[in-house]
Order: sequence, then structure tokens, then C-alpha cells
Amino acid sequence: MNALEKHIQPVYDKIDETSNIEFFEVPSLDNEAIREAYKRLYMSTALDFAMFDRRQAQKMLKMELKQGEEEIIESLIMDHILVYLRDYVGSEIVACGNTSVLLIQKLCDRIIPEIAEQGLGAGRAQTMLRDRIKSAWHEMKYFRTERIVRTEVNRASNWGSLEGVKSTGIDHDKVWLSALAQQSREWHTAADGQKVGMNESFDIGGEGLEYPGDPSGSPGNTINCLCSMTYEVKGF
Repeated sequence: MNALEKHIQPVYDKIDETSNIEFFEVPSLDNEAIREAYKRLYMSTALDFAMFDRRQAQKMLKMELKQGEEEIIESLIMDHILVYLRDYVGSEIVACGNTSVLLIQKLCDRIIPEIAEQGLGAGRAQTMLRDRIKSAWHEMKYFRTERIVRTEVNRASNWGSLEGVKSTGIDHDKVWLSALAQQSREWHTAADGQKVGMNESFDIGGEGLEYPGDPSGSPGNTINCLCSMTYEVKGF
């Protein structure tokens, strides 16, 4: 929520610079705040799940841990996270910023004429516009944060889990586990127990997903997804 607030600070700065709000134009927003929030989320969630599921796989296989191995693997996974953020999640960050611009623009298209009709002085009009945007954004950012965090925590945990198991170097199958919640999509529920190879994609409603929340999937298949995975060692 703090990142989303910093994200639209350029809007408030632009209002202060615009003496006649009827000529106000929504500026470019600060995506760096969103990017940093995503990075912190993935550096904690994805890394934790990667190391946990790696340890679980090693324990099941009774693999002997070598001195310093954990630190090396953790460093490699952190490098993978940065690449993943750049190559795959980067588009989600851009989309988040574009959505904010559209929401603010739609809000301004509605409230600027309402304020202009009141014939207020420039200062009072600026203050009213800023206050109206802040009030509306407070409500919007709450629901957006809830959706983004639910989606990204699940996405990060599943991707991290997969990276952790892959890091063992042992060939596994992965198994889709549906949340089986009341709000679960019917094709996600139908996929429960579906087993594929480690580097293969699940068939989820006719769409290939490497893991629940895979960002290459459509929004209808990934947003608010609560599904997870488990693993089976081939031939174990």
C-alpha cells in the first residue's frame, strides 16, 4: 500500500504545478516504488519456499549436505529471482503502472468538470482535486493491494518451490494441487492431481502453465489463484 501511494506522488506534484485544473494531464507515474515492493516480496517469499522445498526433497532422498552448500544454492536462487523479476514479472509491474494511469485518468475525467462548475479559485480547486483523488485512491489501493499480494505471494511461492526442487538435480514430476476453495475456478479444481514432468506444463483449462500463477498465463488463469504443487521423485 505504501508503494502504491508513492507510485502516484507525481499526480499530486503535477496538481500543484497546474493553476487551472481544467488543463490537468495525468503525468508518468513512479513505477520504481512498485518494482521495489515486488523485489522485496520475491526476495523473501520465493527464496523461503525455494530453500524449504529443497531441504524437504533432500531429506526424503537422504541426500548428504555438503559444507557451504546451502549458502551457494541460496546465492544462486537469489540471482535467479533477479532474472525472473526482470524477464517475467517486469511486465506485471508495467501493467500495474498502466492500470494506475487509466484509473486516475478516468477519475479526473469525472471529477474535474464537477469541481470546475463550482467556480472556485485556483488554490481551492487544486486542493479539492488533490483531496478527491486521495480519497478515491485510498479505497482503490486497498483492493488493488489485496489482489496483487494474493496473486504475487502465490506466484512467488510456487516459482520458488519449483526452483528449489530443481536445484537438487534430481528428476521429479510435479503435481498440481487445487485449493478446492469455494471460489476456485472449475478448471483449476479439475486439474487437482494432474502430474507432469519437471520441465513440462500443466494443461489448465486448455492453457499451458508451468506452475500455479505462471505469469505467461492469462489473467483469468492466474489472478487470485490459490493453487500449489507437490513433487514426486521419478522412480522413487
